[in-house]
Amino acid sequence: MGFEFNIEKTDGTDDRTCWHFFSTGQTAVIRTVMRDFGMLTDPPVPDHVLLSTFDLTAGDFTGPDQVVPGKEANLAAIQAAFSARMSATEAEIRGIPHYKVNGNDGWLIAPAEVTAALAAYDAAPAGQRADIEATYRDWVPWLAFLRRSVEHTGIRVY
Repeated sequence: MGFEFNIEKTDGTDDRTCWHFFSTGQTAVIRTVMRDFGMLTDPPVPDHVLLSTFDLTAGDFTGPDQVVPGKEANLAAIQAAFSARMSATEAEIRGIPHYKVNGNDGWLIAPAEVTAALAAYDAAPAGQRADIEATYRDWVPWLAFLRRSVEHTGIRVY
């Protein structure tokens, strides 16, 4: 399983800047380094959006984004709730939630989360930063990718 990180723009498109990890091993290294530098946080994963909460069942769906007549408002409501879940941030942002970089579910990493993560990295001792930058060849380009993302809506993870 691989991961794809896309920088999103305010109009919902991406800026054609994408970071691919073709194996879980690559993402595990990035997550480990980010954890070591205090860039990741461990809030609980937001609750799942349930069909029953919106008076929907699997039988109400007739196709992708299509429901039986009379359930259109329910579909719109669950889609809005799902979108809100996937882009939710903590009240106090201290970094990037681990769950957002631990799967390819479509989470949105907000610019404020990236900014806090980068601040944690930048606050680390210069020698420690120099060591990882010299040791792991993907680290400096990954940091540049993160820094670029804060100018946009965030990073969508697939």
